[in-house]
Amino acid sequence: MSLYKYTIRRILQILPVLLGVFTLTFVMIHALPGNPVRIYLGVNPSQQLADELIRQYGFDQPLWKQYIDHMVRLLQFDLGESFMRKQPVSELMIERAGPTLLLMGTSYLIALPTALLLGVYAAARHNQFGDHVSRFFGLAGLSTPNFWLGLMLIFLFAYEYSYFPASGYVSPLEDPVAAARHLVLPIITLATAQTATLMRMTRSSMVEELSQDYIETARAYGLPERRILLRHAFRNALLPLITIVGLQLSFLMDGSVVVEQIFAIPGMGRLGYHGLLDQDYAVIIGLNVVFAVVFLVGVLLTDLAYAYIDPRIRYD
Repeated sequence: MSLYKYTIRRILQILPVLLGVFTLTFVMIHALPGNPVRIYLGVNPSQQLADELIRQYGFDQPLWKQYIDHMVRLLQFDLGESFMRKQPVSELMIERAGPTLLLMGTSYLIALPTALLLGVYAAARHNQFGDHVSRFFGLAGLSTPNFWLGLMLIFLFAYEYSYFPASGYVSPLEDPVAAARHLVLPIITLATAQTATLMRMTRSSMVEELSQDYIETARAYGLPERRILLRHAFRNALLPLITIVGLQLSFLMDGSVVVEQIFAIPGMGRLGYHGLLDQDYAVIIGLNVVFAVVFLVGVLLTDLAYAYIDPRIRYD
């Protein structure tokens, strides 16, 4: 099978997955007690007003009809309207996309090269002091929850020493310096677990490659150790790493929800958090579908990258 046909087949496979994501999200949020009208009107609402809003927004319709109506809108690339904010979900997401993309992108641009360098360094010094130190910090990074790390960073660097703001967001277009100061702590929080995961995977993959016979042959021919590490071992070690790099997109999106809430960043993750608290059906479904699309596209690009890294792979 050619790469072109494989790509088309994988794109078509995305469609039933998106249908499953939409269906599960729809069922789970409607299984929650109450509805957004009750939350919107507060304690002791007017029953007449509540009934009127329920009829107006179709919450009195059978679930199968609400499901079909929402699916039809999605097929028309309409994510619906937020009940709480009275805005189209697509507009809300566009407004909130900037902070989230900046946070996730910067975190990944820091985490990826740092993890690769530390992983190669640890593998080159297998079972030596540098390897032990790298593994210790990698395990610590994996074991530390995002929310706890974020709170500790706020306590230490915002309240104790006042080096950085505790919360908030400033657009880089308005004030680059203030934007950088507001993003330092959230980026460290989000990038720590990503760096630890990628570093440990890089180290494991590199250690395995460095134990192969072709590495010993290269050393016997007198090739420089740096060339052996970077040109031979690292290239072959990239294949399993690509899978992890693609899957890290989902962890970044999950982590952004927690980090944005802790640091009061007005991004898509915080929008989803408040949408869940408000039972804002359109917001929750829209965000889940969009996040699923981003994740599935990342997985698709990961699979296609296999062919570039390892030409031996065939798409049968």
